[in-house]
Amino acid sequence: METTGGDPMRHLFRPPPDSPAAHAPSFSAVNRGKRSVELDLATTTGRDVREALLSRADVFVTNLRPGALERLGLAPALATDRHPRLVYCSVTAYGWEGPEREAAGYDLAAFFGRAGVLHQLTPPGSSPAPFMNGLGDMFTAMSAVAGVLAAVNDRHHTGRGRFVEASLLRSGMWSLAGEIGMAANGAAPKPVADRNESRTPLFNVYRTSDDHWFVLVGVEADRHLPAVIAAVGRPELLDDERFADARAVGRNRAAFIAELDAEFVRRPLAEWSQRFAEHDVWWGPVQTPLEVAADAQAEAAGAWVQVAGPDGVDRGRSVGAPIRFDGETRGRVTDAPDLGQHTEEILAEIEGKR
Repeated sequence: METTGGDPMRHLFRPPPDSPAAHAPSFSAVNRGKRSVELDLATTTGRDVREALLSRADVFVTNLRPGALERLGLAPALATDRHPRLVYCSVTAYGWEGPEREAAGYDLAAFFGRAGVLHQLTPPGSSPAPFMNGLGDMFTAMSAVAGVLAAVNDRHHTGRGRFVEASLLRSGMWSLAGEIGMAANGAAPKPVADRNESRTPLFNVYRTSDDHWFVLVGVEADRHLPAVIAAVGRPELLDDERFADARAVGRNRAAFIAELDAEFVRRPLAEWSQRFAEHDVWWGPVQTPLEVAADAQAEAAGAWVQVAGPDGVDRGRSVGAPIRFDGETRGRVTDAPDLGQHTEEILAEIEGKR
């Protein structure tokens, strides 16, 4: 259900004029294959249609603020009293209780800012960079899905739905459970470090001669140190007492990072990719969206779906959902609907079932 005027995301981040896409990629990715009903919930007709839809629904998901839902007669207790089998999922910025339950909050404010994520992504001396790509929204949506599926499973046993909550604030805190958990128990989390002072040089970013960046992921430093040294062709570094083991590397991290910087900048990324494969170094490239769009591994893993309009004409590719079942990839999907595209169709269905 969309109110008059539609979801605001319909009008943000529109595709360029020469794109085959009819909708913004961010909107299409999360609304493919759906049907759209445009309703004015302030009218008697709108409320009647809403109730008819809820009576047939397994799950109701809303991102309206608590006060708005209460004014519409859609508070969780009221809605589930009228529709006992309904799984009711509310996604908010800050939750249903507390002094700021009515506060608006896109993910930049509630997930990135309030929950501490943006702080943990900001090197010392730098200003926080605004993230505009909905990472927090996606993370919170997946949390909501997990809760909804658990409630649906519970309904199989009890016959009743549940009220499920997910918030941007709590999802952001969950993503930093280690750091925030330490702070909550009186311990100071490790401060954010500049890459040149990273406490774990084998878990760091480096630049190549063709100006690409990559990440080393040698989490178990003692295990991974010999492979990295072999890949860079500097076996004598293992004989240097400053770098003899993981603890020594940590103490002398600035010097070790400088040694790696000097080596990695000598060769292009493609050559390092070959060397890392030969020596079983754990790593990954830092790719731009354009590079990800051309990534052969993403293609092989089923990362894309072809989007088709209602006329059957292809409207370009869209990023597929991050899970699949039984190794099957959905090759082609219907695009996100236009605003109210299915209103008359669904009203006819409701009337026919009365």
